[in-house]
Amino acid sequence: MRPEAGLAGMNDWYDELTVQIIERVCSPTANTVDIGAGGGDILAHLLRAAPRGRHFAVEPLPELADRLDREFPGVTVVRAAASDRTGRDGFVHVLSNPGYSGLRRRPYDRENETLEDIVVDTVRLDEVVPADVRVDLIKIDVEGGEVVALRGAAELLRRCRPVVVFEHGGDRTMREYGTTSADLWALLVTELDYGLHTLPGWLERSPALDAGDFAAALREQWYFVADQRGQAW
Repeated sequence: MRPEAGLAGMNDWYDELTVQIIERVCSPTANTVDIGAGGGDILAHLLRAAPRGRHFAVEPLPELADRLDREFPGVTVVRAAASDRTGRDGFVHVLSNPGYSGLRRRPYDRENETLEDIVVDTVRLDEVVPADVRVDLIKIDVEGGEVVALRGAAELLRRCRPVVVFEHGGDRTMREYGTTSADLWALLVTELDYGLHTLPGWLERSPALDAGDFAAALREQWYFVADQRGQAW
């Protein structure tokens, strides 16, 4: 049941549902990618569920990438932001709330956040994960940059058909990236033939959302699952 405890309660609920999805998808030898790994909270669950798998953590903030290196020595830590091109780009470090950091500014829930503009490396996931590694699950939390991150992973998605758990706050959070929810739908559903679900809907094995259902869900939810059409876990 969806909690009624505000933003913090919803985020905790999404984390709990994400862990349930990880446990359903990942065998002990599953390979995973955590894009926007932060402090490693979800990464720890990926390693617990798949202790013999290969894991990649993509994290551009230097202090957080250092922490991941220390605490998860078996993980390939990629010190960059996931994008649709490899190079360098500006990055907004939200010092007062690092979880809101991203390649572009986004609307923030609190006034007067403390921001620092830095420059980071950017990578395409297609160039990070070796072609002989089959990825089973990808988690994406990039504060509005999910379309550019997914564009940079399109070949991996075609090759491996992983389950993708991703945050998506709609057009408002993506404005500075020049992308929209329609772009997300076009990439995942139309081009790559994925189905989109809410997290509880996926766990309940409900049918994939149609375009109208997705638009309605965006009014109150901001985490979704993409999976190959007809996939069953």
